Amino acid sequence: MSLNDAFDNKVKIVQALRRANSPLILQHIAKRSRLSHQIVSYQIEKLIEWGIVTANVEVEKTFYQLQNPYYDEQALEKLSTKLLPYMKGISEKMDFSQVKGSTTEAVVKNLFMFMRIFETEIEKSFAKSKPKSIDSKQDLR
Repeated sequence: MSLNDAFDNKVKIVQALRRANSPLILQHIAKRSRLSHQIVSYQIEKLIEWGIVTANVEVEKTFYQLQNPYYDEQALEKLSTKLLPYMKGISEKMDFSQVKGSTTEAVVKNLFMFMRIFETEIEKSFAKSKPKSIDSKQDLR
């Protein structure tokens, strides 16, 4: 499985949880995301490690849900209004003639690359005003 496939699977899981708008067990996440139980099980652990999903055990069943900001339409809208114009400005200065696939996909990958490059700045920012639950030494990947 390629890195893109793995990330796409994570996105499908997050979207399935967002649409459900309530905690789900693995079986229901697999059904809603149209992924195998095995893939969901593996990727959900990664999403927990990344701090995107939380797990709660209730009567021998584990329920998974997204962190609150992922359910907040205003948070996503605010992020879009900040990022989209910026990425549009950057993309207008780029040469996409050698890109395989869609330009949109390339712009998204560039955004991810920018985020990774500036990871140390993000860590510094969190270190200055980190909530008690965030460990600044923790890997943000």
